[in-house]
Amino acid sequence: MKRTKTKDKANAKGQEKAGKELLKKPAKAQVVKLGAKKSKPSRLQPIWDGWRQTKQFFNEAVIELKKVTWPNRKETLGATAVVIILVIFISVFLGIVDLGLSRFVSYIIG
Repeated sequence: MKRTKTKDKANAKGQEKAGKELLKKPAKAQVVKLGAKKSKPSRLQPIWDGWRQTKQFFNEAVIELKKVTWPNRKETLGATAVVIILVIFISVFLGIVDLGLSRFVSYIIG
């Protein structure tokens, strides 16, 4: 097992040296392709970029919505009932607290 590690390290060092040599010395018959000359950007380019990004956003939103697990009718009705009951409970509680505090303040002011 120790021999394998030693060989791996030796191979890695050899590959690093070979990679460095390739970076230092360019090939003699190497052909360099020059890119096309860039034209001056038009005034409408930012607008087109904005439209492209907007289209990409909506496409990604549709993809994400397809991944969503939507609740069925029974789950939706159950969650709605819980919300309505909690709203009624909290409304009654806050109404009682408000009534008590208003009577307390009117008693102090007198």
